[in-house]
Amino acid sequence: MKKLLSYTIFSIFLVSYSQEATLKHKVESLKQQIAVSHGGEKLKWMDSLCKITKYKTEHKYDSIAQKTIAYALELNAAQLALRHAKSLILYLSVKIGKPELAIEVFNDIKDKVPKNGCYRRLASFYSEGGDSYQSLNHLKEALSIYEEAHKFALMTNDSTLIGKLKSKIGSVLCLKGDFLRAAKFLQEASEIFAISNPELVWRSKRTLSILYSQNGLQEQAKKIRLEIIANGKAQKNYRAVYNSYYNQAFDEMLHGSQKERLRNIDSARIYALKFPNNDYDFQEVLVGQLSAYAENGLLEKAKAVKEELENHRKNSEYFEIDEYNLSMAHYEFAMGNYNNAAVLGEKEYNKVINTLFYEGIYMANKFLSKVYDSLGNHKKAYEHLEAYSKIKDSIETVQKANGFSYYQALHETEKKDAEIIIKESEIKLLNSENKLQTQWILFGGIGLAGLFSIVYLYKTKQFSKKKQKLQAEFSRNLIRNKEDQCTHVSRELHDGIGQKLILLTKKIKSLGNDSIEALATNTLGELRDIARGLHPALLESLGVSKAIESLINEVDNNTDIFFTSSIENIDSILSKEEDLHFYRIIQEILNNIVKHSKAKAASIIIKKSKNNVHTIIEDNGVGFDTISVIRNPTSLGMKTLLERAKILTSKINIDSTINNGTTINILTPIK
Repeated sequence: MKKLLSYTIFSIFLVSYSQEATLKHKVESLKQQIAVSHGGEKLKWMDSLCKITKYKTEHKYDSIAQKTIAYALELNAAQLALRHAKSLILYLSVKIGKPELAIEVFNDIKDKVPKNGCYRRLASFYSEGGDSYQSLNHLKEALSIYEEAHKFALMTNDSTLIGKLKSKIGSVLCLKGDFLRAAKFLQEASEIFAISNPELVWRSKRTLSILYSQNGLQEQAKKIRLEIIANGKAQKNYRAVYNSYYNQAFDEMLHGSQKERLRNIDSARIYALKFPNNDYDFQEVLVGQLSAYAENGLLEKAKAVKEELENHRKNSEYFEIDEYNLSMAHYEFAMGNYNNAAVLGEKEYNKVINTLFYEGIYMANKFLSKVYDSLGNHKKAYEHLEAYSKIKDSIETVQKANGFSYYQALHETEKKDAEIIIKESEIKLLNSENKLQTQWILFGGIGLAGLFSIVYLYKTKQFSKKKQKLQAEFSRNLIRNKEDQCTHVSRELHDGIGQKLILLTKKIKSLGNDSIEALATNTLGELRDIARGLHPALLESLGVSKAIESLINEVDNNTDIFFTSSIENIDSILSKEEDLHFYRIIQEILNNIVKHSKAKAASIIIKKSKNNVHTIIEDNGVGFDTISVIRNPTSLGMKTLLERAKILTSKINIDSTINNGTTINILTPIK
């Protein structure tokens, strides 16, 4: 058994060592490639190096990421720069716990990135910056940055992203004490998530329940939590259920309902065990149970939970749980160890005194007053009791004011709604009386005029529809005939002239004339290129997804433009004819980028949903005046592109301005 264990440990060591050696080799190889390359190619290698060293401190990830971001900005590759900037800020703020460094990086980059594109990336980047400020309790700055992120998110039409930022704004407003605005943003976030991403609804509702609780509206908070619990049980979202029970237990404790506190914290434990990767959450529940049992004199239960908590902390990754010291202090106090309780209580007090967790501050003061009173130190006991009373009175005053504001706002809203209903009823009554008087006078004339108008409009509409249908059919037939001719010529070149050129090349090779052989070989290559251009044979052999990837790689390899792509498999979604039109649209756009854009970088994203194929093509080139190009009668490429889009019934949006690059969005329905 010992030999088997030793062998297993040795095998794990060898695998880990081998993986690390392979990574080091890759890192060194990429660094060498970066040293000898430039422009788009260099950025490509830097991007790869940044990806494989992501979050790895031993490989100096932060330094690599900063250099990659700087070079991407130099090449106007804003999307790539923002992607790595977001990851770097997350690494500095969360992974290594230095949000002040993350803020420095954020402020350095935000002024260098253009604000007229890449809106989704900008929103995510600003959101991470706001998180860093909030972690340091810099609420004014965090709010300002979240609001900027929200503006960028609105330009993306990404409902989930908009909802997340509304939720973050609401959380900061909650911490700042702006109760009514916070409630408004959190409610809007919940409504958005209910449509776009139901799994996230509970998170914004949870924050809303905490907001209500902090402002003395316990019944409203409890109502929301019960709703989250019911939905969570139905959807088996046990994290939402556990969290709501836990927060309700905390509320019951604050308001002296110990029986309900115990019931809710025990329920929280049951559901915390039902979802995986719950190390932090389960420890949090144990901390809550330890306090509840100790304060209610359930010493045997408290002792069992304390042992369980200590074993759990030893055998898992360490987490700094809120109120851990205070719960241990309650246990020591319940066991009669007053000196230990005082030490732990002071530790908790020092941790929360400079935070915005006011409930934690007055809870620590209240506990220390009780401990020092038991130790006979009445001076200290009085000091903490006085501090507890002042904070509690202040909180209750604010709660009453905010509660009054809430009910006043609710009353005013209901009052206005009632007034509107009455006014609408009066207006409807007056309108009906006026209509009755004039109805008979106008009925005859209006009836005849209406009948004539309907007939005229119907005939006009039918003629317009017929004309549009004929024009569309003509365009479709014209493009189809062109493709048929191209296919025919391509096959003739490949099967006829191509075969003869192959024979001629072999014959010349046997004669030993190198120059003529080279000419024949080059001619054959050019012929094949022409044949491929006339008809993409890869569509039939590999499918449209691989054919488009091959097209992008070919353009990437033969130009100085740095191309990035993300293409989901869309084979068999469209018909054979539609695949060809879709491919031609991509081909035409890439040709335009190469010929006219003067871009240094471009990206192609093709993704599918249940009903559509969404294509996004961006470049950082010189841009163009969209309207003038579309109206230009000599711009055949653009007209053909738009006609093919009509055949596919695709919605195409071209967003381009001079010197600010081009973004093309194509939404192709799956029929």
